Amino acid sequence: MRFRACPATGKQREKRAGLLRFAPRIVRRFTRNRDGSTAVEFAILSFPFFLLLFGIIECSLLFFAGQMLESSVDEVGRKIRTGQLNNTMTEQQFKDEICDATSLLFTCTDVKVDLKVAATFDQLQDPPTPQDGEVDTSAYSFTAPCPEQIAMITVTYEWPIFTNYVAAHVSELNSGNALLNAMAVFRTEPYPAQGGGC
Repeated sequence: MRFRACPATGKQREKRAGLLRFAPRIVRRFTRNRDGSTAVEFAILSFPFFLLLFGIIECSLLFFAGQMLESSVDEVGRKIRTGQLNNTMTEQQFKDEICDATSLLFTCTDVKVDLKVAATFDQLQDPPTPQDGEVDTSAYSFTAPCPEQIAMITVTYEWPIFTNYVAAHVSELNSGNALLNAMAVFRTEPYPAQGGGC
């Protein structure tokens, strides 16, 4: 069953005409001319539409970047655990491995890396968290693990956020960037040690 709106009666049309008689001329023109109504409706809806669209794109890139960072840390950690990168590895070689795995999205100079060894798992610490809107990575250091040692890789990066609406919900930094941390904890395998120091 279809319902149709009842057409305005003669009295209703007269009442509307009487009200419009006292309206400014430009208002009366709007009542007769419906050209451009689609553009006006789009202008009203475009702001929330594009806000939602850019927010979805921004969040998608953020999660994709975080996944790439975690994957790169897992990949480099596997090389260290199996001895492909052994105790003769230098800090620059270690950072180059991380940068090569993340070069698609990350700027190498802004990647902060940390490689520590410990006697027990309890001695390992959590990655740094923002304090007063800043991240302190001054405690980051580099120690190449020997065979059968506990090691932890931590990589930190400040991912830029371009949408203010998203930054207000995901950023704890004064810069407005999102903090990405990736970690890998493992015990190296009993591969033959190279050189001295082990």
